[in-house]
Amino acid sequence: MRPPPQRTFVNEDRYVKAKHTTVYPSAEQLDAVQGMVSNVERALKSVSEWLNEKEGSAAVAVSASPQSKLRGVLRVGLVAKGLLLKDDLELELVLLSRDMPTSSLLRLISGKLSEFIKDVTEEKYVITPSIQDAAIIVTSPTEPSLKLSIHLTSPVVREQVEKEASGEPCAESSPQDALDRQKCLASLASLRQAKWFQAKVSGLESCVIVIRILRDLCTRVSTWAPLKGWIIELLCQKAISTSERLLGPGEAFRRVLECLASGILMEDGPGISDPCERDSTDASVHLTLQQREDITQSAQFALRLSAFGQLYKVLGMDRLNSKAARMFNEQNRAERREPANALMKLNQLRPGTLYRLASQTGPEHEPQFTMAVEVDGVTYEATGSSKRSAKLHVAQKVSQLIVLVLKEICILDATCSCYAGNIFQGFTGSDETTPTGSDDGNEGGPILTKHGKNPVMELNEKRRSLKYELTSVKGRFNDKTFTIEVEVDGQKFQGSGSNKKLAKANAALAALEQLFPEGSPADPLKKKRFPPMVKATCYSGSSLGLFLF
Repeated sequence: MRPPPQRTFVNEDRYVKAKHTTVYPSAEQLDAVQGMVSNVERALKSVSEWLNEKEGSAAVAVSASPQSKLRGVLRVGLVAKGLLLKDDLELELVLLSRDMPTSSLLRLISGKLSEFIKDVTEEKYVITPSIQDAAIIVTSPTEPSLKLSIHLTSPVVREQVEKEASGEPCAESSPQDALDRQKCLASLASLRQAKWFQAKVSGLESCVIVIRILRDLCTRVSTWAPLKGWIIELLCQKAISTSERLLGPGEAFRRVLECLASGILMEDGPGISDPCERDSTDASVHLTLQQREDITQSAQFALRLSAFGQLYKVLGMDRLNSKAARMFNEQNRAERREPANALMKLNQLRPGTLYRLASQTGPEHEPQFTMAVEVDGVTYEATGSSKRSAKLHVAQKVSQLIVLVLKEICILDATCSCYAGNIFQGFTGSDETTPTGSDDGNEGGPILTKHGKNPVMELNEKRRSLKYELTSVKGRFNDKTFTIEVEVDGQKFQGSGSNKKLAKANAALAALEQLFPEGSPADPLKKKRFPPMVKATCYSGSSLGLFLF
């Protein structure tokens, strides 16, 4: 008996993509955001150099080695994650200091920032310190009227909190004018969240589109408003990453709705664990019981509308007529022929990437343009018959390479220090940007044999045409354990993992260790090294928009 035909989500894809085009920010807004953030970053670098010179002279007087007062500035929030919508005008940066952040230091940086930013750009900005928010507020008086918050914090704050919680004596007491501790801790948490997002979500098919759609839904519908923020990103990642195949935007959106409708937010539901906290924390703890029930009911109603072909009502748009449907079909075919979305994808992976014309060759009637882009300290080039095509080609080249790296990283657990050591190499001090959570020890990295091969591939070289069978699946939908069995030379070997690929590799590894001990690995959870392009330099602009002072 043939299995029932798999349902297609072509119509849902059209609506989700159409809605996404209406909420995605314009090129002018993106340019304005990039310009403002880059100008402030360069001005902050000048402020850091001024502070270093000031402290350097004092250190020479007492024969001490000078240390940088400011350690670095990083992009966080919507800017770092590439989740800006058309009406999003508030941006965020985090400025890390060496010592406990104080109001006097905040005022000093604010004053010097106003002075040095005039040397960086001719744009006029209004810069004011906000002691209450532990931040420096930079606003642009011209349209679009952007607001950039520079949150001042330090890893010392969290170290002090942990020592107080454990009862250990603190070496130094907090200054009298120390900034609000909770604000500083929230800024450190935003660093961990931005880094987790780059590792887990940026390379996940359709996830960023669905997050933007849900962010728009939270803005339009008051019932969904309490869900806005970090919890949406966790929810979408959990729902989409647990699928056994790639999902289009329409099916991915439906899967997230199904996840909510199943009661994940309810009081007796599984909840949404925050992977960026050491202690077990439910990211939905701020929701009241009534809000949980309302969101669950609204998700169920949205599923019913979608089932009856009325997804456009959920998205808050008009029904697409036949002409609009044909336009989107042609657009999809054009995207498959030409990587027109490569620029958008690279901007999601590396917000604020700048392109420059490297060279122009050939006759006037048939010129060849070469565009260059610098990512993580490495320059990439591509050639095309026009500046646009060359720009698309280089964006596609770089985005494919980054996604390849992120797919390897996605195998790692969010607590893995290997990721932090490679991405933020040279970032001295505390590992505050490293997400921390429960470490079950099951996913230390890609499983390799002693020869650096995938166990399934190496076993296939020794025994052809092996069949792997799924024997059991345990756990809830967001925390499953798969068990796969393989029979080799009359013996059966099993392997378990959080996904089928990992379970299959463990089963093959068990067979290799038993039947071919000379090929068993000394370290079965050996981690691959990342390509050098991920390594951060002094001012490389990493995946979080990081530069070190």
